[in-house]
Amino acid sequence: MPKEIVVVGPGHLAHAVVSRWLKVADVKIQVLARSERYLAKGWTPEEESLVTFRADALRRAKLVVLAVKPKDMADTLATLEEFIPPQALVLSFAAGISIEQIHNAWPHHGIVRTMPNICSEIGCSVTGATFSDVSAADKAWVMELLNLLGYVTEMPEHLLNPMTALYGSGPAYVYIFIQSIMQAAADLGIPDGQSRELAAHMVKGASEMALNDRQKSLAQLVDEVVSPGGTTEAMLKVLVQSGWQDILRQALKAAGERAIQLGQAPSPA
Repeated sequence: MPKEIVVVGPGHLAHAVVSRWLKVADVKIQVLARSERYLAKGWTPEEESLVTFRADALRRAKLVVLAVKPKDMADTLATLEEFIPPQALVLSFAAGISIEQIHNAWPHHGIVRTMPNICSEIGCSVTGATFSDVSAADKAWVMELLNLLGYVTEMPEHLLNPMTALYGSGPAYVYIFIQSIMQAAADLGIPDGQSRELAAHMVKGASEMALNDRQKSLAQLVDEVVSPGGTTEAMLKVLVQSGWQDILRQALKAAGERAIQLGQAPSPA
């Protein structure tokens, strides 16, 4: 009999994860929502059929996935405490919210803190996970579920905030990069339909090289693309002059600091 999962919160990340598990996991899923605002977020009729507004749906859950905004976590934990069964595991997607904060509200549950990204929908997420008070069998099951979302690595909890900033938010950086290429392509006369496909395939190919050609450093891979006096060298000169690496480092640092701030909201009583 499939194990039951209740996902609390119907936002974009929840939708990506639910959409993936619905296709490839042998589980029963319900999604607990507070309002019908999720209807504007791309849920299909089949996915909508999983949505409930009844908190007592939690009573049969083997796994409760907390996919709420960090600012809503304290209220969510307090409101749902009476409904969560004692044997249920808790899997949190809330940026910056520590295991200790969840344990303070729900002290008798195994907790998994993690942060997949939106690419979970196609099984291409990058996910870090930390486990607390979880049995070996339950850990194996949760890892199986997370592996269905993409690449998973277990890590100490103190690394999850930078993990969130770098890799949870990471797809947005890549999409902005692709948008910039498309804008430049348009200036050079390449139609949007072609430039999006070309840019996305280029990013995919470069990523595969970075993953598969481990004997070469990234600097070596860059050198293999750059010809003296060529187009790549011209591009890199502009990027270096603009200080783009410092700008990117500052942006990533700001994201990491924000993840820490999100976890400093008042803990649930």
